Amino acid sequence: MVPEILDPVILSKDHAGTLNRFLMPKAESSLVLLSNAILGGLEFRGEIFQGTYAAYLEDDAITGVAAHYWNGMVFFQAPENPAGLFHAVVSASCRECTGIAGPYEQVQRVLPGILKENRLPAMNSRDILFSLNLDRLAIPDLLQRGDVTCRCPADDEIPAMIDLRIAFMRELTGPDTRASLEDEAGEIVRYQQQTNNHWVLETGRKIVATSAISAGIPELVQIGGVYTRPEYRNRGFGRAVVAGSLLHAGARGIRKAILFTGTDMPAAQKVYTALGFRPVGEYGLVIF
Repeated sequence: MVPEILDPVILSKDHAGTLNRFLMPKAESSLVLLSNAILGGLEFRGEIFQGTYAAYLEDDAITGVAAHYWNGMVFFQAPENPAGLFHAVVSASCRECTGIAGPYEQVQRVLPGILKENRLPAMNSRDILFSLNLDRLAIPDLLQRGDVTCRCPADDEIPAMIDLRIAFMRELTGPDTRASLEDEAGEIVRYQQQTNNHWVLETGRKIVATSAISAGIPELVQIGGVYTRPEYRNRGFGRAVVAGSLLHAGARGIRKAILFTGTDMPAAQKVYTALGFRPVGEYGLVIF
């Protein structure tokens, strides 16, 4: 028997509980969807973290969802026919798609249709999804040194933090980073400053590395924006800033963290496994 193909439904605020029930069992690979639904709601009004949501509904339960966010990114949690949800949400939003992300296998099912439009990605990453219970965090000896400090930035350091965020994005996508990504960097850094959700590692009165919470729900956060200035790499600073940010998060009651790194980045994988992170799946991130 051929399974019925469902028509996507555009979600409203009335679907918030239904969406949460679908995503929570898959929280580690759905954290951006969960976090943005809390921060921005399910209806798009042009503000940061808001998006348009399309879903498959069967017997009042969601079986798949895609969201097209304010920055153009489309995120999935759609085990069946993610391509159908992609087309539905982009058609409903009438906005440009600047990238796609979600469980790797789902992203790969959507990508060929986009590539037919001759849109070559600036980044097409196959990532390992890592998870860590914070009570198992291995704290690097480097953080015990008196000349190394992990702290939240001061307000007057925000322009420098935006520059570091742009440098991080350029390293991921290439030197020709589009202007909208630079604008997004400013939005995100200013929001992270307001919510005390980013950190710097300082040594010798110089900021050498950064880390941030890029998404989160109570007890679970996603670490992102991990960046070490090129001239300070291979000294353990990246590992230290991630550990320091997780110590701060743990003090707030966070119990678990996730992060992603490329399957082709063994040095980064070594850093995260040394902190106690363990792989739990694969994630895909494509940026145009």
